Amino acid sequence: RPPRSTQGVSSAASDVYKRQGINAEYMGEQTRKHLMQETIETSSPKMRRSIFGPYNPREELHIANPEIVREKIKKIRLDGAEKLNVISDFDFTLTRRKVEEKIADSSFNVLTSSPLMSEEYKQNSKNLFKKFAPIERDTTISPEVRANYMKTWWEESSNLIINERLSKRRIKNSVMLSNLYFRYGVKEFFQIIQRVKMHCYIVSAGIKEVIKQAISILEAQMSFESKDILALCSTSEKYDESGYISNFEGPLITSSNKSLLISHDLYPEIKVNSNAIVIGDLIDDLSMVNNLHLSTKLTIGMLNINDAALLEDYKKAFDIVIGVDGNFLHIAQILEAITGNSNNCLLYTSPSPRDQRGSRMPSSA
Repeated sequence: RPPRSTQGVSSAASDVYKRQGINAEYMGEQTRKHLMQETIETSSPKMRRSIFGPYNPREELHIANPEIVREKIKKIRLDGAEKLNVISDFDFTLTRRKVEEKIADSSFNVLTSSPLMSEEYKQNSKNLFKKFAPIERDTTISPEVRANYMKTWWEESSNLIINERLSKRRIKNSVMLSNLYFRYGVKEFFQIIQRVKMHCYIVSAGIKEVIKQAISILEAQMSFESKDILALCSTSEKYDESGYISNFEGPLITSSNKSLLISHDLYPEIKVNSNAIVIGDLIDDLSMVNNLHLSTKLTIGMLNINDAALLEDYKKAFDIVIGVDGNFLHIAQILEAITGNSNNCLLYTSPSPRDQRGSRMPSSA
């Protein structure tokens, strides 16, 4: 393959080359990217960053019907942790949407914002986001029409990824260089799941390898072992002999058809008539459990934007809504109340039948 110019490489990458005294114009694409990965990995302080976001004191908690929520929690607690499954979305559910007033990265945006990706990929990916992201949250569009749009978005995005010839190493380094952060309280959430050996299923329309690398970093930073308790359900990448993504296999999963990934047949450990806590940032995320026969289902929505009309939709759809890109501490607190000896749960102690519009969780909790 003939050498290419550096037009498609970010300025950050070019600076790396200059510091190394290398003329990037005469380097082949894969050689340039390999050098860039090695240099950034050893020189950038961000490669050693924490993957946990800061506490958000502005979060809001909304409960449309506290009595129903209390009854569900009591029922799940009486049935025991062995009958409870946690089923959660990943992007902007386990992770923050904003950190320090900057938009955080989703699993797709990890690549779009990466200095290790070509400018052509990043621009095309941004164009797709501008076109399809508003449709994903538009509740005035029918689910069927929205699902077709989401399918088109994923297909076009996957083609961009295949053409970029991505390796696992470049994805891992992109995650460390990214603005992806888990929510404050996710650490406590996973600690409880690990302690009681509960099954947790992450059902995502995002990029599986990006999510795997993010979880791997989380494991290292909090001494968490996800094996046997955490399942990642997402469209899988297929790699060629050289270690680059060459295709995607299995069902193409979007935000509208996640139920294809989780059922009693696929995961027999999810017993019929067991209970579940279902967590997502889109109303469509509730469809994750459409193929499960559950006894009690507690639904929690992460509303990341200030939108009064959307808040009303979320309150109708979810039992609990955590607003303003809030923390995961309330969810960890609910898990502790269900699986431990603690009754110190906001949903037990709050006497108000009205919405809970502010968090009582201290920043040091």
